[in-house]
Amino acid sequence: MAPPQGLAADLTALGYLPPGGNEKYALRRFQRRALSDTRQARAGGSLCVVPTFRGRVTGVADQATLDEIALWKKWGYVAPLGIYRLDSVRGGGMLRDDVAAAWNNLVTKIASLGGTIAGPYGDTKRPLMKSRKVGASKYSFHTAGRAIDLNQALGNHKDQRYFVVQEPGNGATYWRIHCKTDQQTGSQGKKIEKKTTQAYRFGDGVLYWIPEGYYLDLTAEIERNGQFERIPAQSGWGPSGSGYNKTEWWHFQWAGPKEFTFHDEVELIGVTEKELRDSGYTDADLDHAPG
Repeated sequence: MAPPQGLAADLTALGYLPPGGNEKYALRRFQRRALSDTRQARAGGSLCVVPTFRGRVTGVADQATLDEIALWKKWGYVAPLGIYRLDSVRGGGMLRDDVAAAWNNLVTKIASLGGTIAGPYGDTKRPLMKSRKVGASKYSFHTAGRAIDLNQALGNHKDQRYFVVQEPGNGATYWRIHCKTDQQTGSQGKKIEKKTTQAYRFGDGVLYWIPEGYYLDLTAEIERNGQFERIPAQSGWGPSGSGYNKTEWWHFQWAGPKEFTFHDEVELIGVTEKELRDSGYTDADLDHAPG
């Protein structure tokens, strides 16, 4: 096979056109990234820049796109493939290294307040998915290493620590987790008085009173510094069966800037276009919003 020439050669050198790849799709990828502030230097290391590209994501090599390609060549920018590594999370699993560091710090902080977000976790970094179970997205932030599922066993009624409260909002259902504190002397958490707050019981959907005692608003603590966020329940959620998988009460994810597409997200942890396509992802999948 002859080496690529002209525009194809430039896109290949910048890391956007793999062997046998589609030039129009490569251009769309490049244009999306050019609109963001994330760059990788050819010599290594990630950069945060003020984007100068004022074009649109069309897959067409217009003058604005050609000028941006020339600028990337001049400054030695390439596609930011693998600018984050995966790192271990205490309690098991892997996350993107910046996310893992923040979560590990949060585990320590919440333990000092008398609560717990310790593992084992339901899920952390998830592999690429050719198919999916009910409630699991092919485009999940788990796949990008920026989401974690709390230990659901702590919400069971034997030795229960988590009491989950339903919170409707903006047409969706959210959940707030109250964690029973280690010390019940008043030195940790805040007191929930008898028959003042109702939790939701998964399995039968019954509301019940949280027992009087001292609790940490776990959701507030996880979201306090703006690094992590909860998500709403999926449409069709229910207390049991396949509906339970859609409740998402256990799911928290990195709240930092989100990429335009699923492909843009996972390339940051080193997932290549070939790996995605070999796993059955189509152009529409790669262009799908993450989450």
